[in-house]
Amino acid sequence: MSQENVAVVRKLFADFEAGDLAAVFSAFDADIEWVEPYGYFAGAGGVRGLAAVEQVLATYPEVWSEFGLVPERFIDAGDDVVVTGAQRGVARATGALYRGRFCNVWTLAGGKVVRMEAFTDTALMWKAFGAHPPGPEG
Repeated sequence: MSQENVAVVRKLFADFEAGDLAAVFSAFDADIEWVEPYGYFAGAGGVRGLAAVEQVLATYPEVWSEFGLVPERFIDAGDDVVVTGAQRGVARATGALYRGRFCNVWTLAGGKVVRMEAFTDTALMWKAFGAHPPGPEG
């Protein structure tokens, strides 16, 4: 099943890139857990459920005039797929360019994504925003 999981996650990235959010959300379990790092601009510490993930993703155009992920490696880890790559954005408030690295761990069960945990340098993002990140509680 693990190669099938890698194929699901590869397709997710292609669907995100194409702007096909309906296809993206169809790959998610209804009770998906979505975990962004503390200090992130949305979903910090984690949210659960499709509506909550939709709210996190809806925040991106509010803070970025441009944003993209370029996956470089898809690592088969059984029920998990680890994706590493580069990310780039332009902060809407400042016009500043952000460039960083990301690592996502996607967990699948029954062909659906049940959990995604993201790792990135939030301090670099907040530098582009021209502000300091919130503490671990927010």
